[in-house]
Amino acid sequence: MHCIAEWNGQRFDYRDSGSGPVILLIHGTQSDYREIYHVEKLIAAGYRVIVPSRPGYGRTPLQLADNPEALATFYAGWLASRQIEHYTVYGISAGGPTAIALAGLDTGVHALVLACAMTHRISLPYHRLLIQPVLQRPLQFIQWGIWAYVKDKIRKFPEEAAVRMVEMTSLLPRETIRTHISETDASLLYEVGLQNGPGRGVLFDITQDLGQERLEAVTCPVLIVHSKSDRAVPFEHAEHARRSIPHAQFIESKSPGHLIWIGPSARRDERMIERFIAFNQMT
Repeated sequence: MHCIAEWNGQRFDYRDSGSGPVILLIHGTQSDYREIYHVEKLIAAGYRVIVPSRPGYGRTPLQLADNPEALATFYAGWLASRQIEHYTVYGISAGGPTAIALAGLDTGVHALVLACAMTHRISLPYHRLLIQPVLQRPLQFIQWGIWAYVKDKIRKFPEEAAVRMVEMTSLLPRETIRTHISETDASLLYEVGLQNGPGRGVLFDITQDLGQERLEAVTCPVLIVHSKSDRAVPFEHAEHARRSIPHAQFIESKSPGHLIWIGPSARRDERMIERFIAFNQMT
């Protein structure tokens, strides 16, 4: 269910679906409360999944928070105000830093899942140029133009568009990617491609950073799932988290790119995440 919340002087939107133990899912770049990856399977498995739109996405203003620690503090306070005392945090991609910060500051977090997640500042060409305030409006228009083009191609050539979407975040050659994508994967990417779009939150994503002390503060059980073929968030981010959180468990996804929910190990990875969450609900 799509909801609009007002709390602590801030207005934002979120999805709250299912019943059972709570999972707070923190989405990645160019997504919002409608995040598709793994959500319906988690609801079917008996979980209540809450997905807030992060700053600059959906109807959540960019000004809601200016760094992962501030956003994590906001989420912890908001959940407490709703009498949600215990929950799992599931951080996806650019949602990773906020997920880590939240797991480190709120003792009510049962467990932390990091799926293809950023664990420190992302390295981008022309980074200093991209964050200049004067360029934000032109860059947003460019993003809208690119997404309009992409969505047109997705509708006209869905199978080839799925391959190209994965290729954008992959270290593998196109023909190898093609052999790794099933009809189920292509269908999921079709849905994602038509739903996702640009948002001002990209500015939050490319400027966010996370201090070493935030990772070392995480004491709850942690599961990291990442692919070595990931170009968007390089595998080094997973290695950094493993070094900084020694007790973390790790699964190497066989995804052909950034998204662990795509490729030959997708359902295995999802089941392992579900088992990890279920086990840590019982302990």
